[in-house]
Amino acid sequence: MHLTTIFRRRMLAGLVAAGTVIGGGAYAQQPKQPVAGVEIKQDKTTGALVVPLGGFGDFDPGTGKVITEVKITGSPDVIEVQQAKEPKKITLAGRLGGATRVSLTFADSTKLEFTVIVVPDYELLKNVIRRAVPTATVDIIPGVGNVIILSGTVSQPGDADTVVRIASSAVGGSATNVINAMQVGGSQHVTIDVTIAQVDRTELRERGFSFGFAASTGSATTVFGSSVLGGLASSAAVGVGVPPFATGANANILFGIVPAQFTGALRALKTEGLAKFISETKLTTQTGRPGFIRAGGQQAILSPSSGINGPGVMLTPVGTELEVLPIVYGNGKIYMELNPRVSNVNNGRGITTAFGFTPGFNEQQTRSSVMLESGQTFAIGGLLETTIQSTATKVPYLGELPLIGAAFSSVSHDERETELLILVTPRLVEPLDCSQVPRRLPGQESRAPDDYELFLESLVEAPRGQRKVWLGRTYNAAHKSAPNGPYPCTNNQNGRGTCAPGAAGAPLIAVPQSLPLAAVPQATVGSVVAAPLPQATTQVPAVPAALAPAAYDPPPLPMVGR
Repeated sequence: MHLTTIFRRRMLAGLVAAGTVIGGGAYAQQPKQPVAGVEIKQDKTTGALVVPLGGFGDFDPGTGKVITEVKITGSPDVIEVQQAKEPKKITLAGRLGGATRVSLTFADSTKLEFTVIVVPDYELLKNVIRRAVPTATVDIIPGVGNVIILSGTVSQPGDADTVVRIASSAVGGSATNVINAMQVGGSQHVTIDVTIAQVDRTELRERGFSFGFAASTGSATTVFGSSVLGGLASSAAVGVGVPPFATGANANILFGIVPAQFTGALRALKTEGLAKFISETKLTTQTGRPGFIRAGGQQAILSPSSGINGPGVMLTPVGTELEVLPIVYGNGKIYMELNPRVSNVNNGRGITTAFGFTPGFNEQQTRSSVMLESGQTFAIGGLLETTIQSTATKVPYLGELPLIGAAFSSVSHDERETELLILVTPRLVEPLDCSQVPRRLPGQESRAPDDYELFLESLVEAPRGQRKVWLGRTYNAAHKSAPNGPYPCTNNQNGRGTCAPGAAGAPLIAVPQSLPLAAVPQATVGSVVAAPLPQATTQVPAVPAALAPAAYDPPPLPMVGR
């Protein structure tokens, strides 16, 4: 390459480097100007400037004058302020939530002050919540200081927790600065059905034989042989004409030959036992709220601690218990944490101490977490247990002989089987309408018997309503006089159903189709006399007189019922 060309290139590179250094020095002498990112809004009522937390932007006071000085007269940690590129504007940056004041001095020496409030960027926060939880409808309300209020609805409790966490990050990461006023939409009540079914089966087979024989020698009896097994018999003092041993309570077949002084005791039994237990527990609670129910009592037992006069006493719950925490998700599924427990007193498991007897308990309990849809059933626990216990008692050698050895042996075979199953079914429910309330609660469908029913018929309760004991020569049972009204809220034609106004005093006896409605006599319900139905404008079709009932003719005594 030519030397002239090399010299020219080196000179050009030096000029470019020198220009870069000079230009960079000139640029470093000017203050760094922030770029406007957000819009600074001014409240129309108070005139305060609203600056987003963590954002910055330019603000024009609208005076058309050149700003010569900017000064923060309030808290300097809330905002950062400087002059913008344009001499008639300022740049504000929110650093900390709160309020402060800014003073502006113009070229004509006039001053103007503004109140600046730094709040989170609500629009940005709404967009983030909308993207994270699309099904939520959340409104953000500024509170006092660095506090925001969340209102609106979410479809599930988990969404509310997500929204609160997002809002906490917008106010410095503190959950105490977020007030959750959101409501969870959809059904909020869950009914949990827990069924515990247990069956215990036992089978005991026993066989034993004992015998004895003797011979008389004068006034005494000498026992020549005996086989006493399994408590069927016991040795006894014998004399002339007396069996050689006394039979026990375990023998169920006794026989003997008196002239030969022979006595036999046989036990051959097969015992079968069956015990069933079914507990259907229902509990309704609100989603996200724990529920608890106990049906039973408390059993007093001896406690480890003792008092001045003797041992201490503690109470142990017995009966059926259910503890549950349901949470309804937005997809309709129900998450549940369950703890069902069934316990009862079993004296066979008790112990006797120096202070007395304390009982034991049988208990079935499980703790589980499942997720189901409304109406689905899940088996959360179960048990299948079989216990076999066999015992054989025999005379050596003789008891081992086939067939003949049965007279010298005793056997017992005990087999126990336990089956346990726990089912759970959740359902989303709503409160009953006033027309769906049951007509009578348990115990209200019957009444106390009067003297005739108690002493002559041995009834401890009778159905409510008027009763005629004898229909001619036919005995009218108490259960046939029960009210046959609709239940609940059906057959409500013409306002005559059980849900019609005034149904509590409506007659509880059937209306024959051959009579007008106004011809029905008054019916006595307990001590309350029901008013007759109002006069109907139309007559129902009549039936032949032979088919029309005559139960409405007040009969002579006895007439019982209240």
